[in-house]
Amino acid sequence: MKTQTKIIVLASALLLLFLSIRSCAKKDAVASKTTEKVKTSVLIQPPLPELDIPFQKFEINPSQSNVLVSKGGAKINIPANAFLDKDGKVVQSKVTVSFREFYNPLDFYLAGFPMNYTENGIEKAFESGGMVEINASNNGLQVFVNKENKIKVDVLSWTKSKDFNLYDLDAKTGTWIDKGKDKIEVVSEASELESLPEIPPMPKVATVASFKIKDDTRLFPEIEEYNNILFEPVNVATCKISNAQKMIVRPLKNGIYEVVSILKLGSFIKENKCECYLAFEEGKDYNAALRLYKIKYDKLLKQRDLLKKPWTDYYALVTEYRKNDIKKLNGAEKIIRTLEINEFGFVNCDYPTSYPTGGTVIPSYIDDNGTRVTLPSVVLVDKGSNALFRYTKNVTYNPNGKNVLWGLTKENKLVYFKESDFAQLPKTNKKQKITMYIHDGELKSYTDIMKVLF
Repeated sequence: MKTQTKIIVLASALLLLFLSIRSCAKKDAVASKTTEKVKTSVLIQPPLPELDIPFQKFEINPSQSNVLVSKGGAKINIPANAFLDKDGKVVQSKVTVSFREFYNPLDFYLAGFPMNYTENGIEKAFESGGMVEINASNNGLQVFVNKENKIKVDVLSWTKSKDFNLYDLDAKTGTWIDKGKDKIEVVSEASELESLPEIPPMPKVATVASFKIKDDTRLFPEIEEYNNILFEPVNVATCKISNAQKMIVRPLKNGIYEVVSILKLGSFIKENKCECYLAFEEGKDYNAALRLYKIKYDKLLKQRDLLKKPWTDYYALVTEYRKNDIKKLNGAEKIIRTLEINEFGFVNCDYPTSYPTGGTVIPSYIDDNGTRVTLPSVVLVDKGSNALFRYTKNVTYNPNGKNVLWGLTKENKLVYFKESDFAQLPKTNKKQKITMYIHDGELKSYTDIMKVLF
C-alpha cells in the first residue's frame, strides 16, 4: 500500500537520526585485551607467567567522568580529575588504565599474589568476595589516586555476607591493609535494563505493506527529507492511511511513529491513523540507516548486551567451580560490591578464614618410572569457600568438604588430587599418604587448567 499525496508532515527531530548524522562523538574509552603484566612487587610471583590473568587496557580523557565495563562484568566508575602526577597536580591529558579482576581461587593462584593474613598471631587465608588490580599511567609515567575524587569499582560477587572487609595490598611488604567495609547492592536484570535510556528499534526492511509520504505540490520542502524513508505499519489490519490534504507524523515511544492522514471535504473532516516503524528499501538505503543507527547507539547497545548476560563468558568459567551458587544468582539477581580505590594496585574484599581441619594428608608424587618427585608447595581449595590454602608440607583439609589439591613440579608439570579422589579417602584425622596424579598434556590456557582440576 503505497500512497502519493499532497501532504504536510510535522516530524520530530528524532527522525533525523535515520536521515543524516554529520558527526559522531569519539569514544571516551576504548578497551582492548592485553597480556601486559604491571610490576607491583617481587612478592607477586605467577607460577605460570604465560597463563597469568590478563589485563584490559582503557584509554580515557581524565578531564571528564568515565564509566568503563570490563569483560568480566566489573564497572569502573572514574570521576573527572581522578588522577594526580608525581607532583600532586591533576592530570589533564590522556590516561591509560590497566585493569583485571579475580573471581575464584584459580584466578588467585595463577596471579601469584599472597592470600594469607595474620590475625591475633594466627595464620589465616583470605576468602574473597571480589578482587581487582587497577593501575594507571600518563605518557608512560605512573599516576596516583586523587583522594578528593576516588575511583569506585563495582564487582560481581557470589555472596551477600557483610562479614567481609576491604583490603589494600602493600606491594612493598606483601601485607594486606584493612580499609573498612565495602558497599553491597543486589539488583535484578530487569531493574538495570529499565534504568538505561531507551533505544529505538533497529531500522526495518521495507515490505509490501510499507508506504511513502510525498508532497506533489513542492510547497513543503521539508518533505524532501523523507525521500528515502518508508513507514512500516505495526499492525497492517488497523492501518487506514489514505490520500489526504494533510498528513502529520508524531513520534511515540520505543521508535514508533503515528502517521495521521487528514481528509477535508467542505465541513467534513476525516482522520485516519497508523502506528508505524521507520523502514528502508533493502540494499543501499537500509545499510546506510543501519550503519548510522549503530554509530549513534553503539555504547548503549553494548551496555544492554552486558546486562542481558549478567555473568559474562569469562566469569562463566566460575560456574565450573561454584555451579550451585551461580545457578541461584544467574538470571535472577546480581550481587554487586563496590570497592573504593585508595591506592592503585590490588584491592580485595575479603574475610579471613581459618585453615581447614579434620584430616591431614602427606602429598607426594611418583613419575612413570616410580621415582619420587618433590613438590615445592601445593594449594588446596574447598569448593564450599572462595579461599586458596597454601602448604609447603603436610596438608590439612575438611573430610566433609569438596576438596581439590594441586601443585607444580620444578618442570611446571601440573599434579593434582581431585574431589573424587578425596572422596575415596577414609574420614579420619590421622595422617594419610597420598600419591598425586600428573597431567601429561600441555596447558595452553586458563580453560585447560579449569577443565583438569574442576
